[in-house]
Amino acid sequence: MKYWSTGYELIRSYVRFAFWLTHREIVVTGRQLIPKDKPVIFAANHQNALMDPLALAYTNPLQSVWLTRADIFKSKATRSFLKYLKMLPIYRIRDGKENLSNNEQIFAQVTQLLENKQSVALFPEAAHSGRRQMLPHKKAIPRIALEAEEKNNFGLDLQIVPVGIFYSHYWHFDRTLIVQYGEPIKVDLYLEVYASNPQKAMLSLRDEIYDRLLPLALQINSERYYHEYENIRQLAGKAYSKTRQFSLNPRLQLLKAEKELIAKIEQLETSRPKHFAELLKATNKYFGEVENAGLSDVLVGKAGEARWQVFSIQLLAAILSLPLFVFGFVFNVVPFSVSRSIFRRKVKDTGFLSTFNFVVGLFVFPLFYLFAASLLFKLTDSLAVSAIAFLLMPFAGKYAYQLLIFYRPILYQGLFLAGSKSIKRLVNRRNELIESVFGMLKTN
Repeated sequence: MKYWSTGYELIRSYVRFAFWLTHREIVVTGRQLIPKDKPVIFAANHQNALMDPLALAYTNPLQSVWLTRADIFKSKATRSFLKYLKMLPIYRIRDGKENLSNNEQIFAQVTQLLENKQSVALFPEAAHSGRRQMLPHKKAIPRIALEAEEKNNFGLDLQIVPVGIFYSHYWHFDRTLIVQYGEPIKVDLYLEVYASNPQKAMLSLRDEIYDRLLPLALQINSERYYHEYENIRQLAGKAYSKTRQFSLNPRLQLLKAEKELIAKIEQLETSRPKHFAELLKATNKYFGEVENAGLSDVLVGKAGEARWQVFSIQLLAAILSLPLFVFGFVFNVVPFSVSRSIFRRKVKDTGFLSTFNFVVGLFVFPLFYLFAASLLFKLTDSLAVSAIAFLLMPFAGKYAYQLLIFYRPILYQGLFLAGSKSIKRLVNRRNELIESVFGMLKTN
């Protein structure tokens, strides 16, 4: 495969623009750690299907070759297109034992790429979890890395870069994405171990990749109480982030605070199981009441922050911004609804929801914009009006959605200030629950 493809870069530019449109904020750290003029393997945590490799493509200047599950390469047309997108199949036991031998040819091709100082990327978990839980790592990356170095007498200076990917939500529009590149792992440090025991070297390298990735991702270890941990993170993470400084970046500040909060809750589960059970009971009760009220914890939290002066300013801003909202809403509600309400019914695995919405949107939105612009041209007979409207439609859609998020809390803040008993009860219960969390952590 070519080191640099102009066609690939054009496609990536379009995808990057779409990524910017669909995310509220994208934070990247450690990009300066990516080695230059050296062969690189990117090892990222895998939780959100195709969105994970796209996250690296958005934040990474290199045109990396991706090793991807072989079952998506079945049709000849798909194979050609995926190869053009710098993707190669890797076969797993579920693809049939008779196909595992095909990996030898793929690994040989990857070795050649690394010898040419190109970059390769794959997921050490070999599957996506759809949860904030890293799955056990496989040996594919250590095997590729060590065998490539062995073939070149450990003179490649091959580097493995761990990459942590975090989403504020897995399939919601306008979410936050954080991509953290870690310190590279020098594969030649395993020369002596590999010379005496290749299997031991592969396992040690696999474990080091896991250990290097763990601090870069948000990990919830509990299988049984995963959803409860998620709820506590959402409930108390913002308040906990105010207890001390973790990062100057507000998004990283919140992420690191949530990581520490989860670690402390895990300690509580181990050391004081009775108090942990009480916390889960109270948390489940609160979130059940919020759900029954047709609200979310975010809305309850914002309602509790309401102050008359701020509310008045926000209400005025909401009124003044209505024309922009209407323009963005009119020209985006149809394509937005098509991908999320009609086609999405076919998606069985929720882990693919974000991927499905994004990929469908790449085609549906521009087609609808063209249709809408054509309709405007017929109504106004002005090429300038229709062309300007066409260019503004995606930006207006992004800001219309953000305005919608801005509008909704205003309603509940108004109800809270007006003395709504149901809203006040939820706000009080929320505040009491956060205080309870903090109280248990202090005495733990």
